[in-house]
Amino acid sequence: MDVEGLIPAWQLSEGELSAALVTSEAGLAREYARNLELVAEADKRGLAGSNGFRDTAALLERGMRVSRREARARVAAATADLPVLRAALAAGDISFEHVREIEQVLSKAPGSVTPEQLSASEQTLVELAKQAPPANVRKAGRRLLVHWDLEDRPPADVDRDLARPRREFRYTFTREGRMRFSGEFDPETAALAEALLVPLAKPDAAVQGVPDQRTTAERHGDAVAAVFDLAARAPDLPVKAAERAVVTVTVGLEELERRAGTVFLNGYGAVTVEQLRKMCCDARVVPAVLGSQGEVLDLGRAVRTATPAQRRALALRDKGCTAPGCTRGPKWCVPHHAVHWADGGPTNLAGLGFTCERDHHLLHHGGWTMRLHHGAIEWIPPTWYDPKRRPIRNTAHDPPP
Repeated sequence: MDVEGLIPAWQLSEGELSAALVTSEAGLAREYARNLELVAEADKRGLAGSNGFRDTAALLERGMRVSRREARARVAAATADLPVLRAALAAGDISFEHVREIEQVLSKAPGSVTPEQLSASEQTLVELAKQAPPANVRKAGRRLLVHWDLEDRPPADVDRDLARPRREFRYTFTREGRMRFSGEFDPETAALAEALLVPLAKPDAAVQGVPDQRTTAERHGDAVAAVFDLAARAPDLPVKAAERAVVTVTVGLEELERRAGTVFLNGYGAVTVEQLRKMCCDARVVPAVLGSQGEVLDLGRAVRTATPAQRRALALRDKGCTAPGCTRGPKWCVPHHAVHWADGGPTNLAGLGFTCERDHHLLHHGGWTMRLHHGAIEWIPPTWYDPKRRPIRNTAHDPPP
């Protein structure tokens, strides 16, 4: 049953339901903060010993019926000296998953990290956690640990490892001729491998309503096979140029501006004009004038894409996708017009911002907008996310302090 005084979920509008989800998550975070406060006090008083348990984690495991792993994580988070982290959790700004990721990173800081550096790193990770999922916070934490490791090691050791990076690849063949392999890469090669695998391992589009049936491991296997296949045809490798697809527009400019109507695209079928606006956002657009019988009367020249120089400038300024919390770098991004070019938006640095394909649709279909403010791109959320629509700047690309 619903708590007295609350409207049943089925009676909420879509906007109310979205806002209720956000509010409910913030409430869970505040309850977690209270729970950690109680755990810290129990640990301080030695409550476990007086109740016959060997430690506080054992008390939580048996008394609260949580897993040993969860109990240890709560004790670690509750007893760590992380005031900024606890304050953000108590305010409902981050989740306990964020707390776990940040605590694990900061607990591994080497002794050479000063209290001031540790505090600054805590602040940086918490700010990222306020706008990004735990996985992205984990990635930022890994970068921070690598940074600390390089700073903490003697220069001679660092130079030696960089000169001869550790890379291992072991494989055997089965009777059926299948290959089994294992190994490890140095950080630089690992980053390159991930950059290749992530886009190639995406699930395929649904076919007649049936989604991609491959498991994650199978998609990764297909991605590795695709990389090998491309490497075997090295002269034919496509260069990651700045340009996306060429789109021939056979829809009236008035319809494009009004965002109304339906168009047909080869390979896509019927799409709305609003979908076309998104697909054309960074494509070379060729206007086509058709006669009454559908014959091509005139084919114009491509117009209004960002130049390679502008893309390089955006890579320097934005450092990657500008969506709050997104960690994708420039190579996975396209320039987006803050004011769509069909509505008269200029193709200049002040009117452009980098977005990855995954987050691009939010600007066209999710109610988000972007703007350039004091030299940085900010995203303005829809009202269901934040009733005050306060601008958010992505901090995922900021270097460690």
